[in-house]
This record gives sequence, C-alpha cells and structure tokens, in this order.
Amino acid sequence: MWAFSDESERSGVMLFAVAIIDPGDVDSARRKLRALLLAGQRRVHTAKEAPRRRRALLDTVGAIDGLSVTVLRYRRPPGTDRTAGRHLLLQAGAGLVIGSGVTSWLLDDQDQAQRVRDRASIAHALAGIDRQLHPVYDHRPSRSEPLLWAADAACWAAGAGADWKERLSPVLDVRSIGP
Repeated sequence: MWAFSDESERSGVMLFAVAIIDPGDVDSARRKLRALLLAGQRRVHTAKEAPRRRRALLDTVGAIDGLSVTVLRYRRPPGTDRTAGRHLLLQAGAGLVIGSGVTSWLLDDQDQAQRVRDRASIAHALAGIDRQLHPVYDHRPSRSEPLLWAADAACWAAGAGADWKERLSPVLDVRSIGP
C-alpha cells in the first residue's frame, strides 16, 4: 500500500489526511486527477477552486478505486502551537500508516524546516518498531503528485463539513485525536 498526506487548519482545528491506495490503482487515480487540471494549472488546490470545481474534485476523489482516506482531527488547546500539533498528528499518522501495511508514504512539501521536523516526528513514531515494517517516506511538492491533491481535498472537505464531507463518504473516515 502507498500513502499520501497533506494538512489543513481551520479555526484552531488541525486536519491531517492519510490517503491510502493500492499501488495497482495509483496510475489510474493519477490520470483521473490530472484530467481535472485547467489549461496552465500545475496542481489542484481545493481551497482555491470555485464551488463547481470543488464538487468535481471531491466526486472524482470519492470514486477512485482502491482509495481510503483517514483525516485526523486535532483541536489545538490554547497555548499549543502548530509545531506541537503537527507532531501529534504525524505520530498518529505514522501509526495509521504502519497499521495499514503502507510501504511508501509521500507528504506534501512545505519547506526545509518543516521537512526536518516531520522526519524527526516520524522517526520518533517508528522507534521500537521492526525496521521491516517501516515505510519509505519523503516530501514532494503537490504539483508533482496528484494523489497529494486527493489528500488536500479530504482535509478541506472534512473541515468544511456538511455536503462537502458527504461527497467523500465512500472513502472518508474522520477521527479526532488528543494529546
């Protein structure tokens, strides 16, 4: 299994998506997602799309064969910064990835400092786990991997709620985590 992750935040609620797909379904999923690009567009970013395009994106993601997405939801208590919140989300995400038998995990690339913190959080989560169960993980810019758009769409929909979240109901599971 392969996993793709992105994050979002709304009003102190951090969302972290882990989209898991069978490697045999990856090429088809990428084609379906790339078909949504408009002329000159390098990636699809749900928050920046018009409602009609969001519906099309969410409907496409919800119909991808072999895809399941878990969005981890964390409400940051007062005094907890984003770095600490992301650490908790990555710890929970790593547990989900290991438990799902994921062999390759790709995270959306933000910046060098974030990559360093993410790698430390993931290494901490994997400490003590048999090395044969460790996934290979890396960061890539979302423009280079359409399945990161699916993770982004799931975060956005989970945060937006209502009909938006319902469009992904065939593939979406939202779980709250705490410190």
